[in-house]
Amino acid sequence: MKTFKQTRCYSNPVNNIKGSVCLLFGATLLATSSVQAAEDWIKPGEDKIKISLGVFFPSFDTSLRVDNTEIDLGSDINLEDDLGLNSNETTFWVGLDWRIASRHRLSLGNFTFSRDASATALKDLEIDNEIIQAGASVSTAFDMSITPIAYSYSFIKKEKHEFAGNLGLHWNDIDLAVAASASASVPGSTETADGQVSADAIAPMPLIGVRYDYFPAPRWQVGVLAQFFDISISQDTFSFDGSLTNFRVSGEYWIINHFGLGVAVNYFNIDVDVQDDDWRGSMEYEYFGPQLYVTGRF
Repeated sequence: MKTFKQTRCYSNPVNNIKGSVCLLFGATLLATSSVQAAEDWIKPGEDKIKISLGVFFPSFDTSLRVDNTEIDLGSDINLEDDLGLNSNETTFWVGLDWRIASRHRLSLGNFTFSRDASATALKDLEIDNEIIQAGASVSTAFDMSITPIAYSYSFIKKEKHEFAGNLGLHWNDIDLAVAASASASVPGSTETADGQVSADAIAPMPLIGVRYDYFPAPRWQVGVLAQFFDISISQDTFSFDGSLTNFRVSGEYWIINHFGLGVAVNYFNIDVDVQDDDWRGSMEYEYFGPQLYVTGRF
């Protein structure tokens, strides 16, 4: 560790020359300190581990259909308009980037949306083997967990630019539960009819995309991620047809070497049609909104 000799600096006008020397000496120390800090600063694209934790404020548009066991088509239902689910939700998300080599990265993330509502059915709804009549009280719970897993290879890696191809899997876990209760008055009594239906599905969607990072200054980073895929599988007892689109723009500012703040905007759409033992039907799930997060790198 370097030690520096203490020098007094006077503000008396008579000592202007000595004051100027002190100022020059202090500026030299500051410049030297800055150079040393810059040498220790993690250069853009050279971090090994990057962890992010944030809050997501998306707006949703969700449509689905649950067919019955005889393969008759169920009703096309919009969860926000027909079942009263809130179109806005706040959730936490977490992300991890691991640079396993200079041009190779692995990414993992997770966020879960849990929404529930109670409403009155405005029209007759057929869900699985249940028919919910207009006017019935309906309680709905819809949960979706999304876990993106991806590998990136950087075709271009320079001081201010990094461009990579992206391959991976979007693991989507979907759960729907609907309970309905309706009352009908008949002479001398009131009859109540209750019904409940649930469906769940796991939709692992492969993806391909590109990833671009721009480093305008050591403390700043701007990133763009675009992913998409379309797949169709048909077998005797199982069929799956789906598409996925994911687009994200982010900006980060590093307050100190290992800690920063970020803001992003994310658009996501998944459209699937599936026939298996757990879910027979279709779903289109779309969200769009901002993210605020903290991030650390090592």
